[in-house]
Amino acid sequence: MQSDLSAVLSRFASGRYRPITFLERGVAVPFTTPHLLGGRIRPGERRVPELVLANPAGAEGVYILPWAALPDFCPPSLHDRAIWSRINQLQLLTPRAVQTVARKVAAEGFAGREAAAAAKVAGGASEQQRVLLHYHLLLELVRQGESAALGLPPPERDTPTNVELRARRVLEGLRQDNSLPPSAAVDALEEIASAFEGTGLRGNPTGAPLPLLCLEIATVVQQVMTWGDAGSGAERQCARLLGQAAEVTLRCARVALANAQAQLEDIWALVHRWRTEPDSVLALVERGEWLLDGWRQICALWRASPPGGRAVAAQEMAALVPVIPAEVGDWCGFDAGGEMDATRGGLRSWRRTVQAHQDWGTGRIMERNEQLRAMAA
Repeated sequence: MQSDLSAVLSRFASGRYRPITFLERGVAVPFTTPHLLGGRIRPGERRVPELVLANPAGAEGVYILPWAALPDFCPPSLHDRAIWSRINQLQLLTPRAVQTVARKVAAEGFAGREAAAAAKVAGGASEQQRVLLHYHLLLELVRQGESAALGLPPPERDTPTNVELRARRVLEGLRQDNSLPPSAAVDALEEIASAFEGTGLRGNPTGAPLPLLCLEIATVVQQVMTWGDAGSGAERQCARLLGQAAEVTLRCARVALANAQAQLEDIWALVHRWRTEPDSVLALVERGEWLLDGWRQICALWRASPPGGRAVAAQEMAALVPVIPAEVGDWCGFDAGGEMDATRGGLRSWRRTVQAHQDWGTGRIMERNEQLRAMAA
C-alpha cells in the first residue's frame, strides 16, 4: 500500500473488529476502484453512513471512515462515484437494496459494456423470478387448501388462469368473518414473492439465486482445493483456510434458507403474518442474504483468474472473506462467529507470510474489476 495512503488510513484504524450484528458489519459494495475493493457501508452514529475497509496489509482490524469522505480518501472511478452518490440516498441499508442500486449504476454503463449487459440480464431475471415464485406460491396454496374430493387435476398440470381461480376459491373457503378477502390475500402473495425472491422454495424449483449461490460457492471451493493440492505448501494452506471459511458460511446459510423456506409450509398462516407482522417474516428471510453478502465477489475473483493467476486470486479472496457477526450463533446452532474468526486469523497470518504480491490493491492486479462487476451482477 502506498505510504501516503497508509498515513491517511491510520487515522481511521479500528482495533479488534467483532461486529455483533449484520448491520454493524455493513453491506458489501461492488466497487471497481482497487483501494476500495471489499468495502462495506454501514450506518454510523446519528444514522450517518460509514465506509468499512479491510486492512489491505492483512493485519487484524479494519478502517472505518465517514461515507461522505470517500471521494477525498482516494480518486474513485466514475462507477464508484455514481454508486457512492446513490447509496448515500438509501433510507434502509440491506444487501438487496445495495444490489439494486449497483445493478442500476452498472446498467447505465458506468462499469463498461460487459457489466451493463450483465446488469440488464440480471435485472430481468430478478423480475422473472418474482413472477415465477408468485405462481409457485399459488400452486402451493392450492395443494395445501383444496380438497381432493373435488376431483380436479393436480394444479401443476392445470393452466395458469385456472390455478389462480382455484387459489381464489381456496382463499374464499379459508376466509372467516373479518379475515382477508381473496383479492387482498393475492396481493399479499405478490409481496411475499418479492420478499422470498432470493430464498425461493424448498428444492428451489424456481432457481432462486441464494441457493444457486451456495452451490457456486461449493463448486469454487472444490476448485480451489484441487488447485491447492497440486501447489506449494503455502498454496495448500490458503486453499484449506478458504475451504474452512466457505464451510462455516454454507452451514449457516443452509440453516437460514431452511428456516425461511419453512414459513411457506402454511401459506394461509404466512399471509396473515405478512399482513400483521411483516418485519418478523423479513427477519428470517433476510438472514440468507446477509450471510452470503460479499461471496459473489469472492467467487467472481476465482472465475475471472487465468490458470496462471490462481495464486493472486486466492490472495485477493483471502482478503475479502467476510466476518460472521455474533448474532448468527443465536440461531445457527454453533459458534459460527468464533469459527470464522479463527479461520480469518489463519488467513491473516498466511497473507503476512506470503510476500509474492505486495502490490495488492495498487491497480496492477485489479485491472479486471469491471469484468468482476459483470460476473457478480
